[in-house]
Amino acid sequence: MLAAQVKRITDFIVYTNLFIAACAIALTCETFIILQLPSFINWYLLLLFLCTVFVYSLHYYTKTNKLLNDSRLYWCRNNKKLLLAIIITSALLIAGGVVFHFNAIFMNHGAINYGNIAWFIIIPLLALGYSHPLIPWNKKGLRQVGWLKMIFLSFIWSFTTTVLPVWMLLPANHTHAATTTSAVLFIHRFFFIAALSVLFNINDYEEDKADGVKTVAVLLGPAKTLKSGKWLVLIINTVTSLWMIRCFQFDSIPVFAAIFIPVWLLFWSYHRFSTLSDDAIFVMRYDGLMIVKALLLIFALLTFSS
Repeated sequence: MLAAQVKRITDFIVYTNLFIAACAIALTCETFIILQLPSFINWYLLLLFLCTVFVYSLHYYTKTNKLLNDSRLYWCRNNKKLLLAIIITSALLIAGGVVFHFNAIFMNHGAINYGNIAWFIIIPLLALGYSHPLIPWNKKGLRQVGWLKMIFLSFIWSFTTTVLPVWMLLPANHTHAATTTSAVLFIHRFFFIAALSVLFNINDYEEDKADGVKTVAVLLGPAKTLKSGKWLVLIINTVTSLWMIRCFQFDSIPVFAAIFIPVWLLFWSYHRFSTLSDDAIFVMRYDGLMIVKALLLIFALLTFSS
């Protein structure tokens, strides 16, 4: 009885995309702490959360029409009206949030901030282009181009949680120095999320193979991808972690531990990887590493950093 109730709650949190939106917020909060961005500016976090819910919900709502039968799509088909309500509600809340915070987002000392206007057009189009064809003569979303699937997803996640908040939140005279450090953080996060993306590509192996999407997992096969990938993931993420430590001049052992524990967890995820029939548990196990990573470093920086 209790297990069934927990399962329903878990399914709801994951399949309504609240969990993945929480992952985006956790990573962005990590950026705020590392780069010492003005944390009182909350409109970015609000809109990032709502946009993540909207984009992912739209993706899976559209995907319910595909001839696939996994636990997530089964839930989505059974709750299609709820998913549609979430899409509509999140879209309305996004519009309301933009109107309510219009001056903070689009005005800068009485002048129009054209840079933020551009990003409000470009980023949503790119995010939607991952799943939905935006060019009339091309019927494929970017996720259907195998080599782009991992790179594009990793780029969007890393960019919107590191560089974009710097460019949108800081005054122009403070942006240059922060962009340099956020670029290091971007690279560090890009390879972390890319490693997670490969695990999801392995989980989607049969679907991608049937659709002709040539991901790394399809080209090499799941077993070889895991065997070679775990060492590549360990080496690359260790190098980017050391680079980040040097760039930000971290000098606390707890901070070092907070940075390297997620790297070890990535390696272990490859080493002990297993596909699961329950998509909700799979998402929480692997995407949940983003929350673990962020919370560890936030706690270490706030508690032990000099």
